[in-house]
Amino acid sequence: MKNYYKNMIKKFITKSKILSFSTLILFFASCTNVDKTIGIDIVPDDEQFTLVTDTLFPSVYNVTLDSVMTINLQYNSFGSYYDPVFGTTTAGMAFQIAPTADSISFGTAPTVDSVVLQMIVDNRTGEDSYNQTLKVYELSKQIYYDSVYYPTVDINSMINPVPVATKQYIRTPKDRWDTADTIKINLDNSVGEKLVAAPGNAMIYDSISLFYEYFKGFYITSDDATSGITGRMNRIQLSTTTIGLSVYYKHDGKDTTVNYWHYSAGYMSSFTAVQHDYTTATHPLKVNTASLNDTSRTLDLDSTLYIQGLFGVTPMMKLRKTFIQDWLAEKNLTAEQLAISRVMLEFDVERFSGYEPDRLATPIGLFYRTIQKTSDTATVSYPHITSITELNSTLFGGTLNKTLYKYSMKITYDFTSAVKNIEKSNSIILYVSPYTQITSTSYYGTTTYSYVEDQAYLYQTLLKGSSSSQPPRLIITYAKPRY
Repeated sequence: MKNYYKNMIKKFITKSKILSFSTLILFFASCTNVDKTIGIDIVPDDEQFTLVTDTLFPSVYNVTLDSVMTINLQYNSFGSYYDPVFGTTTAGMAFQIAPTADSISFGTAPTVDSVVLQMIVDNRTGEDSYNQTLKVYELSKQIYYDSVYYPTVDINSMINPVPVATKQYIRTPKDRWDTADTIKINLDNSVGEKLVAAPGNAMIYDSISLFYEYFKGFYITSDDATSGITGRMNRIQLSTTTIGLSVYYKHDGKDTTVNYWHYSAGYMSSFTAVQHDYTTATHPLKVNTASLNDTSRTLDLDSTLYIQGLFGVTPMMKLRKTFIQDWLAEKNLTAEQLAISRVMLEFDVERFSGYEPDRLATPIGLFYRTIQKTSDTATVSYPHITSITELNSTLFGGTLNKTLYKYSMKITYDFTSAVKNIEKSNSIILYVSPYTQITSTSYYGTTTYSYVEDQAYLYQTLLKGSSSSQPPRLIITYAKPRY
């Protein structure tokens, strides 16, 4: 009898386990078949979105970047360079010098033996073997640290017409790493005679401002490169160690040297003057001078865009209010409804026979600066940039894709801002130009700087324009309401 009840209890427990396990299986099976559409009708329609990507093709123009101030740049250029696409570019730099010490005395009846201007050139564009004729002029007008000087300044009105020195300059690098050159130029003795003859009672050597009124500085440039010959553009960073003036003279029967040097900061000044002659270009893709700065659509848009250093030609993209409004209307959207995820600005590189990759502004990339305007009439002149700092913009990833030969920039924030504030201005202006980044590391960490002064390099890049088969484009990814 005892065994009978024992067997019955054992069977009951086994059946209970089976029933419990079966119940669990049914429970989990029912969980995997929940109706996911339950409650969908209580989600408002305006909170249901679809991710959409549109491609827009804005108008892009070739304009001259000649309204950017060139006063007190980190780098200055002088020389002349010929390119069959861009023609001839000739540049020069004006700079001040300062005495090494106050209260200088030249003794009795000083006699000048020689005057030497020495400068260290740290980089060049062009042919090392080119025999370049450098010319140094004395400034006839004083330059000021806080004044406005553009690359198109009338430099001839600021210099004495007769040069105080002429020098033939040919590079003779020792090896492939030899990038710096020290150039010594013998100036006319009249320069030294003027310096040692400064009237003592005027206290010129006790006041830097009085000294600049008396001796205003120098301007150095070169003869224009001959059409068909590359020439050379030289770059220098002005400082107390890269440029100096030495005056060798005798007084009281003794040989003496007095040094003068240039400062690149504080109260001393410099600027770059540039002339671009596009008429000497011969290549089929040469700059079309007739369409330069034509932002009112009186002419057809160019099929080729140009990026030229030294404040030459640059692409300018104009986002008109009607352009953005028409796009929103086509999509049946308002600016308030638009939720932009990403905006990319893309340019394709123009490649041609005789193409040289070195012509590209790489690994420098591109950058731009957004400028809002309150009017959009044909009488408004472009470009409007009046300060070098207006171009010192944030990096937007405008580097070159060397496989696709394409530049891309992520401009989500600025485009979104333009759309959201479209009623406040009639157009948004964006410029594209070479720039560089310089990274310095110190005890306090690593700091990265972006410099529009990289215009001092003669970077030259060709891009496909608005009327080409691959025009500049805005690729916009955004969330669109489902209704």
